[in-house]
Amino acid sequence: MDSDGRIGDRTGQADRGHPDPASWRMDGHRRSTPRIGLHGVGAAGPRAHTRRCSVNSRTRPTVVGGIAALVSIVPLLELTVDASWVAQAVLAVVIVVAIGYTGRYFRVPAVLTLLAQILALTWWIGLLIAADLAWFGVFPSTTWPARFIDVFTQGAESISVLSTPVPITDGILVYLVAGAGGIAIFVDLLAAALRRSVLAGVPLAAAYTVTASIEGGDIGWWWFVPPAAGFMALLVVESRARVSAWGHPTDPHRNASGLPATNALARNGRRVGVVALSAAIAVPAFAPVLTDGLVDGRGGGGGGSGDGRTIRTDNPILDLQRNLTRPDNVDVLRYAASDEAPHYIRTVTLDAFDGEVWKTSDRPVPESQRVADGMPEPPGLDLDDPAEVEFEFAITDNYSSRWLPLAYPAQQIEIAGDWRYDVTTLDVVSTDEDVLGADYTAVSLDITIEAEQLQEARSPNPDVEELTELPEELPAIVTDLADEVTQDAEDDFAKAAALQQWFRGPAFTYDLSTQPGTSSSALADFLEDRRGYCEQFAATMAIMARYLDIPARVAVGFTPGTFEGGGTWLVRAHDAHAWPELYFEGAGWVRFEPTPASRTGTAPSWTIEPSPDTPDDQPDEPDATSTADSRDNLDQLPEDDLLGGGGGATPTDSSPWPQAVALALLGAFVLGSTPSAIARLRRWRRWQRAGQDTTAAAAAAWSEVSEAVRDAGYSWNPAATPRVAGRTIATSTGISGEMRTLLDHLVSVVERARYARSAEPVPELRTDTALFCRSLLRSQPVHRRARAFLWPATLTDAWTNAAQKVSAALDWLDDAGPRLRASLARSRR
Repeated sequence: MDSDGRIGDRTGQADRGHPDPASWRMDGHRRSTPRIGLHGVGAAGPRAHTRRCSVNSRTRPTVVGGIAALVSIVPLLELTVDASWVAQAVLAVVIVVAIGYTGRYFRVPAVLTLLAQILALTWWIGLLIAADLAWFGVFPSTTWPARFIDVFTQGAESISVLSTPVPITDGILVYLVAGAGGIAIFVDLLAAALRRSVLAGVPLAAAYTVTASIEGGDIGWWWFVPPAAGFMALLVVESRARVSAWGHPTDPHRNASGLPATNALARNGRRVGVVALSAAIAVPAFAPVLTDGLVDGRGGGGGGSGDGRTIRTDNPILDLQRNLTRPDNVDVLRYAASDEAPHYIRTVTLDAFDGEVWKTSDRPVPESQRVADGMPEPPGLDLDDPAEVEFEFAITDNYSSRWLPLAYPAQQIEIAGDWRYDVTTLDVVSTDEDVLGADYTAVSLDITIEAEQLQEARSPNPDVEELTELPEELPAIVTDLADEVTQDAEDDFAKAAALQQWFRGPAFTYDLSTQPGTSSSALADFLEDRRGYCEQFAATMAIMARYLDIPARVAVGFTPGTFEGGGTWLVRAHDAHAWPELYFEGAGWVRFEPTPASRTGTAPSWTIEPSPDTPDDQPDEPDATSTADSRDNLDQLPEDDLLGGGGGATPTDSSPWPQAVALALLGAFVLGSTPSAIARLRRWRRWQRAGQDTTAAAAAAWSEVSEAVRDAGYSWNPAATPRVAGRTIATSTGISGEMRTLLDHLVSVVERARYARSAEPVPELRTDTALFCRSLLRSQPVHRRARAFLWPATLTDAWTNAAQKVSAALDWLDDAGPRLRASLARSRR
């Protein structure tokens, strides 16, 4: 009533700034109906407003999802040497988002939009790696599939051997771009098409999870902020849309800014923030830490100072190429030799070949073999008073290993910590120490051998005959070439020298782009292509020597490095190397050098057969900066004083797909059967709690029936009486005969338990219930049974109950502030 005693005019109130409650929709916004006021009829009609809001509600999740996908890939920068891939990845996301936005703007079916996104992403990746094969430089050609297979294969192999940070090759680039585009597609599908933003958290967490896994948990907390923020934004957008469309009406009065008050939205936003941040923090805690190659928890940046420059010696053969191709040729160690001469530095010896990989054999290293107590004499060596060379080693903070770099054969070692030697190889290893940043001294023998001595060597000691063992079947090309190259050789040394000369000849080319691997098939490919690096040269010569009954093994370490003056030599990452060692009685284990002279310089003088018919080896001066890798088999350190035992990683050439498929199938089985197992456990616990209580047993039976009905795909009304529910089940499922009789029996039991003064126990109630539920599910189509197995209704109930408890807890937290303020206000009165 106004001041004149008349009932106020509703329109006039609205004009004076007091909105008509009828003009407010459930979403908290005023209706857009035209109204007459001081300025006449409003310009915007309801259709325009509705259309604009509808378009925004369809396209906003697409845009926000694209931004979330973009920021979610930020953690991948931790894995790469630079950000040169980011522009291509951003464009991939933009393409996906643009197609999604267009499809929803014009109401294109979601399936067609998804297909268009996948095709467009494939086209963009094709332009990045196969533009030279495209028609007119833009359109896909028939040669694209082959290029795709080659590049993706190269990328997979690079991932298995490269350490972080990785260089951006075509193979790495396609995985980064495909990953970014794939995340964008999944986020767009889940958040925009299906309106399930919570599920979009899975792809948004993918990049961070991969990074956290590779870095072994050492990733900084700040890397999860971008994907968490993107996830939070998505949830806020969806939550606001849901509250606006279906929630309670917000306060119809405007706040000071002239906008409707949004307390409900603010509360929802707070909850979204809590959930998003909790999920982001939980990801690294539960993310599995993978091993080996790029997926090595201690990858290139996982040790030392954590600056991405540290190299490790964890797996020699797997990692040989890694150091050779790393962009930063970091310092590894310095050594000063009393003779100021260059020396090969050895870290580990691989003396077992199983047809797939060279690895360390089982070697006992008990406490009695501590280096502090002295070193044994080198096996097979019979020289009178060989000279000694004193060494001082200084390992940098860029090199991490539990194998000790030494000049072979070391006889005295002074180093802090528990370091032990292997009797047969003189390798020095520790089960709990790391050579990172260590300083130590050693004395090694300066063995001078003449070729004539090797020619006159006696038959090998029986103790080393096992080092001629090979798999039963070798590729014919290996054995045929070994016989052909050594057909004119009269003794073991002549055979070894002939092999070395052949490998160092013009027929072979040193090539770091060769895929790593020392399996029999990989070495056969090497002999056909005649291209490779030290890994293939050393491994193949050692196998051929064993085939010719010459004991052989592969040593991994470093070439001498670069002379710095004052007797000091600097060894860097690109100096890593592998070479074969062959056994000659009286001389022991002798280093040969089959890797071409372009990388290793002149071959050792004692390995060149002193014959006028033998052409002089390459006259080049030694190249101290050869390239190869030293990665040691740390993962194979056995417990209880055993070293080795199956060391070495499976090379990429021995196909990992069977194992990967088997593991994937096993994981899928475990993952798929887990919900069903949980449902069975919940039902078992329900019956256990019921015990002999007739009423509780009837309730357990009826709960199981309700779950079976919902698992079968039918609706269930919890408010219906047992009799009404039974009729509904019979009608909707069409059951008859024995099943209908069984259902009626269960209905009767539940009614008596609920309404009778006393109900007699039903001994077979649990059995009858299980029989009805099984029969009902077996009568359903396969897809319904599969859904019931993968996600039973009991889990939905559990999830709902948990969500209600969480919601109640959040309600309590939301109300805690007002309650506290009210309490304080009352206390002041």
